[in-house]
Amino acid sequence: MQILTSHQKEPNNSRYNFLTSRTILIKDNLIMFSWSTFILYAFASTITPGPNNIMSMSWGMRVGFFKALPFNAGIITGFFAVMLLCCIFCATLNSMIPQIMLPMKILGTLYLLWLAWKILTAVYSVKPFEIDNKKAFISGFCLQFVNVKIMVYGILSMQVFILPNFSEPATLGFFSFFLAAMGSACNLVWSAFGSIFARLFANYTRPINIVLALSLGFCAASLWF
Repeated sequence: MQILTSHQKEPNNSRYNFLTSRTILIKDNLIMFSWSTFILYAFASTITPGPNNIMSMSWGMRVGFFKALPFNAGIITGFFAVMLLCCIFCATLNSMIPQIMLPMKILGTLYLLWLAWKILTAVYSVKPFEIDNKKAFISGFCLQFVNVKIMVYGILSMQVFILPNFSEPATLGFFSFFLAAMGSACNLVWSAFGSIFARLFANYTRPINIVLALSLGFCAASLWF
């Protein structure tokens, strides 16, 4: 009877030991992970001007920081979805890049040029301005799926920093959220900047519109060079 009990417990002990060793390995990888380099790369990639930051700034100028939150919520949701897709299908995406890059460039260029035109013709006002929160959220969400910059950011982050060191689904999910959170935090900084200086921008609408539109135009051109 004692021998049978011992044999019954052995699989559970083996599983426990396996899970314990996996947990220790993950902790060791997290400790040894080059956090400073990774965070610096993520920050430099997300704080610099791009479609998300420029549009967040534009929304902050037009409607204020708090009313721009639905748009920024759409950005972080879409950003996280794109990071998860980059994580799950990273190897597949790498092999498909030659096939999907041209149509993605064309779609991204057309969308960015359309956004540039919308900003160029926008009028900023310090008066109360009502928005449709649902449409604002959807706009921010959809922007992520034509934003080539964050796709490249996600693929490089996964291939260079994350996948060589980690393979656990929960850990990969954490890094996907971290990448999205870093980008969205920078979007909020740009949105706050636009909101704070809204009165100044309202007095210089035309020059500011031109600068922002040209910035989006540069983002569109950078897809091809």
